[in-house]
Amino acid sequence: MSGFSMKKFFSIIILFVLIFSGYVFSKTSVDELFKLANEKYKTGNYQEAIQIYNSILKKGIKNGYIYYNLGNAYFKNKELGKAILNYERAKIYLPDDKDVNYNLKYASLMRIDKFKKNAPNPFTVIIMFIYNMFSVNTLFVFVYLLLLVIIGFYFVKWFWKNNITLNNILYKIFPYTIGLFIFFLFLLSVKIYITETSSYAIILKKEIDVKSGPGKEYTVMFNLHEGTKVSVKKYSGNWMFISTPNGFSGWIEKSSAEKI
Repeated sequence: MSGFSMKKFFSIIILFVLIFSGYVFSKTSVDELFKLANEKYKTGNYQEAIQIYNSILKKGIKNGYIYYNLGNAYFKNKELGKAILNYERAKIYLPDDKDVNYNLKYASLMRIDKFKKNAPNPFTVIIMFIYNMFSVNTLFVFVYLLLLVIIGFYFVKWFWKNNITLNNILYKIFPYTIGLFIFFLFLLSVKIYITETSSYAIILKKEIDVKSGPGKEYTVMFNLHEGTKVSVKKYSGNWMFISTPNGFSGWIEKSSAEKI
């Protein structure tokens, strides 16, 4: 019985070593690919850099910096639509990154389609500023840490229940901690809901026709151009029903745009 246990023990150790070494090898290979792509970008080999960045993404690695660098490579390669698409994806992971926001804004100025937006009221500006300040991952960390702090309060209160001074301090701090927890939990819930229910796409072709129905035989209502961000409402076969920031809507071919 002891021999079997030793075999089992060594099997687990070997399996752990193989998994760990595989993880290290995978991480190292991704790091090397990322460095190689950066070198290709620096030397002006934008097409090669694009291929390498995309190969990293195909491995299942989702990272704001990869999307940002890929957006830069597409921009240098004069592919405006794909540049904006990847800047938008980078912004999901890096919502408050100045470089990402600047490059996205700069690239967006080069679009043909311009949409006039109504000036938002001050309350909306404040809400959107807070909403865009934190990514889903950051909010999750805040909620998790605050939950640990709340649980810690109960442990402290239980083990040091006779310490009146300490309990008075906890009594004063606790409501603020609960308030912050509820606020960040609410913000996290809203952000996840909007992320899951909202769907946006970027036009990738130079110019496309927006039809009155899901088919080439339908009437052309207006045109859209490369880099334009549209809201995706529904699908029908190879067609998607979209709306523009100024409220116009219609059908476009799925191949002409890619979801963010």
